[in-house]
Amino acid sequence: MHHRRGGPARPTFALSTLLLALSQCGLVSAQSLSETVVSASRSEQRLMDTAASINRLDRAQIQEGQAQANLSESLVRVPGFFALNRQNYAQDLLLSSRGFGANSAFGARGIRLFVDGVPGTVADGQGQVSHIDLASTDHIEVMRGPFSALYGNAAGGVVRVFTEDGQPGTQFSPYYETGSFGLRKQGLKVSGEQGAVNYVLDAGSFQTQGFRQNSAATRSNSNAKLKLALDNGAQLQLVLNRLSLSAQDPLGLTAAQLSQNRSQAGNFAQAYGTRKAVDQTQGGLVLHQQVDADDRLEVTSYYGQRSTAQYQAGTALSGLTPAVNGVIDLDRTFYGLDAHWLRNDRLQGMPLNWVLGVDSNRNDDHRQTFNNQAGTALAASASNQNLSQFASNLDSYAQAELRASERTSLSAGLRHSDTTLGSVSNNSLPGSGNSRYSATTGLLALQHYVSDDSNVYVSYGTGFDTPTLNQVAYSPASLQNTAVANVGNFGLQAARTRQLELGMKSQWAEGVQWQAALFSAVTSNDLVIAASNGGKTAYMNAPQTSRKGLEFNAHLELPHQFQFNAALTLLRAQVDTAYTSYAGAVPVAILAGNRIPGVPGRSLYTELLWQRADRGLEAAVEGRLVGNLAANDVNGAFAAGYGLLNARVVARQQVGGWEFSEFLRVDNLTDRSYVGSVIVNQAASQFYEPSPGRNWVLGAKGVWRF
Repeated sequence: MHHRRGGPARPTFALSTLLLALSQCGLVSAQSLSETVVSASRSEQRLMDTAASINRLDRAQIQEGQAQANLSESLVRVPGFFALNRQNYAQDLLLSSRGFGANSAFGARGIRLFVDGVPGTVADGQGQVSHIDLASTDHIEVMRGPFSALYGNAAGGVVRVFTEDGQPGTQFSPYYETGSFGLRKQGLKVSGEQGAVNYVLDAGSFQTQGFRQNSAATRSNSNAKLKLALDNGAQLQLVLNRLSLSAQDPLGLTAAQLSQNRSQAGNFAQAYGTRKAVDQTQGGLVLHQQVDADDRLEVTSYYGQRSTAQYQAGTALSGLTPAVNGVIDLDRTFYGLDAHWLRNDRLQGMPLNWVLGVDSNRNDDHRQTFNNQAGTALAASASNQNLSQFASNLDSYAQAELRASERTSLSAGLRHSDTTLGSVSNNSLPGSGNSRYSATTGLLALQHYVSDDSNVYVSYGTGFDTPTLNQVAYSPASLQNTAVANVGNFGLQAARTRQLELGMKSQWAEGVQWQAALFSAVTSNDLVIAASNGGKTAYMNAPQTSRKGLEFNAHLELPHQFQFNAALTLLRAQVDTAYTSYAGAVPVAILAGNRIPGVPGRSLYTELLWQRADRGLEAAVEGRLVGNLAANDVNGAFAAGYGLLNARVVARQQVGGWEFSEFLRVDNLTDRSYVGSVIVNQAASQFYEPSPGRNWVLGAKGVWRF
């Protein structure tokens, strides 16, 4: 069934057209691409000097005039990267990079996540974003394309989050927000620098009733970063964070339910008390050792624990029949170590920078399932799982950049990865097995400055993506025929991808800068759904898929303190070779040319910002156009595209020793009804996750320095 409510908003389209016309003016004075330093390629360098698609979001774009509740608020500025807000805190954002990761059923998959150098993605490629503390985030770097392959398994894109540093002295920063649907956020940040010690401590909480039934959530985040400057050029960094989350799960809606009442909960959500609780604590230790003027050693180690209890409607069909395996209880321990050596060298008189490193990670899981009886977990029955699972990897990597001339550079890299998945059943049910995956991936890139302020580059890379522990949990045969025992799915192969990118970066004049990239990625043995039944999903390898498109983003400084920003994505993510999946015992043909679900075909973000010269007041209007989304592999259902207008105002004052700022943000000014995300391939056709109409958030914070 095709669902096509809404459509592009005419006011948004008119605004976008006007702003794009303004972009041709080429007017003056701005921050420069050459002044922006990035480290997503491990070696710090100017953004202009990277032969890769990398965007950096600064603290103002993350915190100023934003609710700071989700990464989706700021990542909307990054072309090629989609962070779809489900309006459901029992499920993570639907993250995808150029279409990689869009079919994830749990958390983030196919994308590597880091916070202050500590991985948020475990060894099997599964990642989480809920522990990221935006109130203490300084900047975020987002990388797409061939360079991502240098980060190993499941690196369709890389997101690196960096906590801010303390300033000399000490400062206290209380903050508070209130908004639509019972939104409340409050916290206190303490930071400073005393001699060789630099620190940031933040503790905050977030609550919402949600705009849908059964969507209330509470979340508390604590984040700490401590830097110690040691003798002999060494620096030790300690990172600690804590997350506690309790969230109801409203589930998705069918097309009929969406038309009837878009704020209702999905089938059986309230009857079965669908919800999720998470407790996570993790810490990392990072050593930076400057050995001499040309050599540096970096070592990162981390350890964490995560407990998750999730209540699902599962196999419920009617009434209060117990949902078999409807409760998942997962305890995870995860840890790892990365060490790499960086050197500034010369080859035949040409500057050569290289990196050699090793990376090892492991997670040990204890997964149990129980039956869900009206929101209560029943004692273990014969159908319930009790599994001890693990994933581990050991990788070695090398990458180098040779500055062949003043205008030309060559980059290359290799990474060898060994990843193992294993499972042992602790009861009479089958489910034991293991798989080992080995791959050597590479990168080659050439960059050339055609002028002092413009360069072009071409890059080619190979990557791979292993199944996650979730994806090897069920065999397709057991879901096609419930009488067949589930023996797991350890025969899955790793997906292999070849990527090609052609890009250009330019700063035409002071205040006019832009980046553009054409890309093509072809994947063999892509991981797709093989069968679904009763709330369970099994996976298979599809012969070939592809993701091709265009990215463009621009920043302009205009007269009278105006700025303009834009990010455009055109993407075709599709099945290249047909295959067959199953809905229960019914075969379903997935045709060549079908779109990969969960990925918009186009997206445009525009922002017109005015800021008073003394930064005491600023106002901005944002426009968004998003194309429609396929909701399932067969392309039998779609969520319609939409257009939005958002606005924000920020005011700042100095009162004695205090600095104050306040903001008001209003999203969806035209009160449009739209679907912001989908549950890909939901078996009962409850695909749609609607977003709210017009909504607002009002916030204030203070900074006291002494």
